Amino acid sequence: MKGLGRSAWQLIVGWAFTCGYAIFAGTVTVLSLGLFANWLTPALLRVFGRTILRIQGVELRVEGFEHLASPAMRVATFNHTSLLDAMIIPVLNPTGGVSAIKREVLYIPFVGIAAWLMGFLLIDRGRSERAKQLLDRAAARMKRERLTVFIAPEGTRSGNGELKAFKRGAFHLALASGAPIVPIVIHGAFALRPRGQAVTSAGVVFVRILPALDTSCLTAETMARFSDELHARYARELLAMKASCAP
Repeated sequence: MKGLGRSAWQLIVGWAFTCGYAIFAGTVTVLSLGLFANWLTPALLRVFGRTILRIQGVELRVEGFEHLASPAMRVATFNHTSLLDAMIIPVLNPTGGVSAIKREVLYIPFVGIAAWLMGFLLIDRGRSERAKQLLDRAAARMKRERLTVFIAPEGTRSGNGELKAFKRGAFHLALASGAPIVPIVIHGAFALRPRGQAVTSAGVVFVRILPALDTSCLTAETMARFSDELHARYARELLAMKASCAP
């Protein structure tokens, strides 16, 4: 009964806060006329992420944040296993940070309009040509505004917690913008909120942010090899984190 009460509290308070904060953040963004978006949007997202993780009973332990702390143009990749990632990534946002999200998010009440107003990058996963056009526009905006873009190279959440094959979106973005890639490795999120679970179990999530990878030699021809090497790096880091961390 105690667990049921906690679950109900988490769902009600979590959704109430999310919807209310989406309205607040969207309103603040509109009233500011977008003049301070580079620092205001990440600041609003950090507050959201920290608060919602507290409601969920999740402690976040971050290693290597210095690789993201300063404003810079970069592609920040992360392994995607849980809905919790949508609450973890906002906490990591530096000035100029923005997430690439699937267009379907626009249809979530309150959240969708806030995401659109706050300038999230929209990705179309259904049509490859349309997706490429959106990535090209995102790259142009990255260069224009010196953005850090957070994107999951797997494309969608893993159903079993294991690392999936990487798609080309993140690497196309790096190639088109000339930005380095900063890998973010998340361990423990799947255990607390696997796909299909409605509520989050209390616990610890570990995040390891790795040094930036130079992409100056990245080309369309070397993209597959670069992707495979980064995938292997993620696999090694996850094994090391599983051995050393005790969520």
